[in-house]
Amino acid sequence: MLLTWSSFNNIRMLLMACMPVIIFYLVWLVNTSEAVRSDEGTLLDLICWPDGNAIPVIIACGSIIAVVIEFYGLYQLFKAGLHKREYNVTNGLFYYVWALITIIIIFLAIMFYSGLQSTIIRAKIKGGITKAMLRYATHLPSKVAIDRLQTRFHCCGRVNYQEWFFIPWYNAGQNMDPIIPSVQKFVSDNVPYSCCSMDVMWPCIHHGVTKIGKIYKYDPEKQLTIWRDGCEEKLIEEMMTISWRFNAVMFLIIIAMISQIVAVRYLHTAYKNGLHVGNQTPCSAYLLRSDTDTKIEDVPKRKQLKKRKFRQARTLQWVTAASHKKRLITSSVSDFSSDELLKPIYE
Repeated sequence: MLLTWSSFNNIRMLLMACMPVIIFYLVWLVNTSEAVRSDEGTLLDLICWPDGNAIPVIIACGSIIAVVIEFYGLYQLFKAGLHKREYNVTNGLFYYVWALITIIIIFLAIMFYSGLQSTIIRAKIKGGITKAMLRYATHLPSKVAIDRLQTRFHCCGRVNYQEWFFIPWYNAGQNMDPIIPSVQKFVSDNVPYSCCSMDVMWPCIHHGVTKIGKIYKYDPEKQLTIWRDGCEEKLIEEMMTISWRFNAVMFLIIIAMISQIVAVRYLHTAYKNGLHVGNQTPCSAYLLRSDTDTKIEDVPKRKQLKKRKFRQARTLQWVTAASHKKRLITSSVSDFSSDELLKPIYE
């Protein structure tokens, strides 16, 4: 296709106007991944290390690289509107196209890894929460993880609050056996204080949850003062929501970058063929060079060769015809006898 200078400049200005939007969403990816790493990621690391930091760090690194590439492309497009003698950006636009292709491949790999890792994390969360609950009384990081998990997601236990009834999480000053029991055995109807609900307006009853209390008029069948839901599904749902949010934004960025590749490729080929502010004659631009393009380019050359051959043949005919006439004249003159040539003029 032929690209004029006005269309070249319009595409260039449109790309330069859209790039800040892409950069904004890339910066949003960096900030959000850092927030997730410091909040949900740290909490997830306490349960199943190091899955909480892996995905946010990878997304942040890929987004930072993409921001640098976008600023590089913005600089190259700005120079494309200047004189080519002073600022030649043929190689710069070419490198920018390949950099966009590279970052698209990186984002697709991150999306694939995120989807694969979310499935693995689902299995790890189940075992991680149970292990942390069993080590609640003897391991301080496990206690911190469970307390933060139950307070953050308004939950109690892995599946429900009754799981705490079979775990010796409260030692009351005596030494506890740190060995994880293989068979569940009822210990007491107590739950940690982090299970207390913030929706009720009366004191939290987390010791003797199943018993009726006369002091506070507590009746477990009518109203519990602790969270009923388990933490496993809520944590998995939160991680899946974050993963889908990241993947949706990266997918939109990939679509925008594909559009950038197509537009910049047309600009690059037109600029390479001589279109710039100093030479505004329409030039050919293409996305991918194919056989049809080469054939179209070869047709004028073949016509020129045919014209040249025709001219050379016609010139050769003229020369041969002239030389043939000259030979006829000379031969006719030589046919005269020498005696006739020596005759006196007066005869």
